[in-house]
Amino acid sequence: MKKILFLIILIVILFILIIGFLVWKSYKVKKEEMNVTTYQTEYLEGENPKIRVENNSKERICFSSCYPYYLESNNGGFKSYKYGNCSEDDIAEICIEPGQAKAFELILDKIKTEKGVHRIAVPACINCALQKNFKEDKFFYSNEFIIK
Repeated sequence: MKKILFLIILIVILFILIIGFLVWKSYKVKKEEMNVTTYQTEYLEGENPKIRVENNSKERICFSSCYPYYLESNNGGFKSYKYGNCSEDDIAEICIEPGQAKAFELILDKIKTEKGVHRIAVPACINCALQKNFKEDKFFYSNEFIIK
């Protein structure tokens, strides 16, 4: 009887450890290297969205001097608005260190936006040097928001 009780307790403890490990692993996977969030969930047409970029990684993350972000609309899939060609060298102009955050205001005066669901795509260069050529390593995306 004692052996059966011991076996049941051992199985329960093992089950709890496995569930705990899976929950912990799931949390680690879901945490992004960089969080991009808008200050609001709705903006009026012509209003400039503001975003907060938070570096949760252990590495420096840098942004392009030409296009530090892209506005994307969702019309059956996200698609970037058209941007003109960059007339200057594309360098890593702004960097944030691990644990730091930066706010950006997206100036949309040259882009005719559509009403509907949008998000911000932020190309990033991981561990690049400030004022050197920007090489996009990864895109990070904001939460979805609505332009009315």
